[in-house]
Amino acid sequence: MFKLHVIQAEFGDCMLIQYGSEASLKFILIDGGPTGVYENSLRDTLTNIVSSGELEAAIITHVDIDHIKGILDLLAELKAQKDNNEELFIGIKDCWMNTFSATIDTNNTLANRINSIFSTAAGNGIQMASTAIALNGIKEGNKVTTLCNVLNIPMNSPATQGIMRVGSPNASFNMDNLEFTIVGPTKENLDELKIKWDEWLTERENDMAAGNFNLLSMSDKSVPNLSSIAFLVKSIGRTILFTGDGRGDHLIEGLKKKGLLKNGRMHVDVLKVAHHGSDRNTNRDFFENITADTYVISANGKNGNPDYATLSWIVESAQLTERPIHLVLTNQTASTKKLLKDYAPEESGYSIEFIPENESSIEV
Repeated sequence: MFKLHVIQAEFGDCMLIQYGSEASLKFILIDGGPTGVYENSLRDTLTNIVSSGELEAAIITHVDIDHIKGILDLLAELKAQKDNNEELFIGIKDCWMNTFSATIDTNNTLANRINSIFSTAAGNGIQMASTAIALNGIKEGNKVTTLCNVLNIPMNSPATQGIMRVGSPNASFNMDNLEFTIVGPTKENLDELKIKWDEWLTERENDMAAGNFNLLSMSDKSVPNLSSIAFLVKSIGRTILFTGDGRGDHLIEGLKKKGLLKNGRMHVDVLKVAHHGSDRNTNRDFFENITADTYVISANGKNGNPDYATLSWIVESAQLTERPIHLVLTNQTASTKKLLKDYAPEESGYSIEFIPENESSIEV
């Protein structure tokens, strides 16, 4: 048994792995989507599909609000049930999440600097939406840690250094009939990201010291990303590559470090396309080197995702090797409609499906 349920997460990510045997089904939740997803899609999916009443793990690939909020809502409901001495409607054996403080802000100074810049901007009537998203994600990650402690849910149990990254755990590990290999982030990725955060903050602090508050709004678009846990799952001869919001070059670096590339290439059965199909995270070369039979994209058009360029790269890379592929998307958007117009499926060698209206998920 090895199935992937892609849950309607609007502009975020939310997926459920089903594995084990018919007699003993097991489940792993990956991300929880943004506000509203838990109430509208995730809770019903857990109630209807997770027959065992237990998750082997809840994985938060990173603490962006469009990935973490649904799991935070789940944990909050479980805490309320515990406080009321009610039976928990679902159990969680483990939670995987890399906190900002454990990976980037190891000396506990960056979050305070981000908050100071955001507060100063707000005090001067300047909006910094991307900075607010990053700051809120950091805070929500701390809430998850607190709730897991209250609910006695262990965190990052497979990790050998407290965080989930390449080299921690040191090797692939098994969960029943699943084999996990962590392929991102690498230590180098985290070190690079820490430097980028420090440089970005220093520039913003210099702008404020010079009284150039108007520059804060412009620089908000360049706020560094938060690192994603990326991993390869194998079972019964099939493979799924989960990428979070990782960058394509970082993913390839992690795959290379784990010895998973052959002549610089890799093929999987299912590829969860990074960052909701944004063309800022990947390029044509990535899809020519990391190929799949099925591509999963969770997006609803917000921020232009999935980008038309990404969709065309996927289709064209498959055409180069005459590979029939299948696209699974959560929502129809302007870019998916343009793809269907410019690349007719029957002529371009691909098929496509979306989560049906009024349905909470689709099975891959």
